[in-house]
Amino acid sequence: MSLQTTGLFELEGALPWIYKGEIAIKRMYFIIVGAGPSGSSLAELALNDGHKVAIIEASEERARKIVEKYDVEVFHGDIAIGGILEEAQADKADVLVATTGDDSVNLMTMFLGKDCGIKILISRVNQSCHQGLFEKLGVQALVNPEVIIAQHLYSMVKEP
Repeated sequence: MSLQTTGLFELEGALPWIYKGEIAIKRMYFIIVGAGPSGSSLAELALNDGHKVAIIEASEERARKIVEKYDVEVFHGDIAIGGILEEAQADKADVLVATTGDDSVNLMTMFLGKDCGIKILISRVNQSCHQGLFEKLGVQALVNPEVIIAQHLYSMVKEP
């Protein structure tokens, strides 16, 4: 169920590039699954760079918070229930990112995204033993993000 329609593709025919000074960046359409801290932060970064973003979120409360905070289309539902990626217009997506804390949800998201023909597939992998499953699908995997953050923070302490 879509909570907000913002005209994701209202700019059909508009220039597909975002210009930052002398640099041109291709405008992309992101579908993000999971509106927790990682997903919402990613949405904000992509929006700030001029990209289009849709979010799929299973929690009604998180879905409503995202609608209130960002100008995105939010689809409240479970990725495992058929049709939600199609409703989010996956056929127009450049990037699919799974940010949930559940590797089975993230893996199913990547499988469905690959089946839809989305070219860039990126997923959070919460348990390193699952990394190989994601890589077999050709997914770019971010393994144990909390550990990566902790290592970065610790390195800042060691080298202030």
